[in-house]
Amino acid sequence: MKPCSRKAKPSFGFLQAISVGPVVAKIKGSTRKLGQQYQNATVVLYNKVNLQPIAIQKPDTNGDYQFLGLNTDLKTFVVAFDKKQQFNAVIQDNVVPK
Repeated sequence: MKPCSRKAKPSFGFLQAISVGPVVAKIKGSTRKLGQQYQNATVVLYNKVNLQPIAIQKPDTNGDYQFLGLNTDLKTFVVAFDKKQQFNAVIQDNVVPK
């Protein structure tokens, strides 16, 4: 085997810059399927400015989810994907942390 060397490359170009202000807020909601609580989903919070994902959550047993530690100036949208792929994804646009 031949020895190889590895260098860490700067990642500043790959990470999105999210402004952090003094106000910490959250986004919370619930997932439902045909009016019933639904836990087999994946909920993704996206930054509306650059369309990059900020966080991913799985709902609890009651279908509730929350994203904590957000700035109130952040413009976002939420997409919920059905893990069983029986239904299309659901999008909630213009979600503002409170």
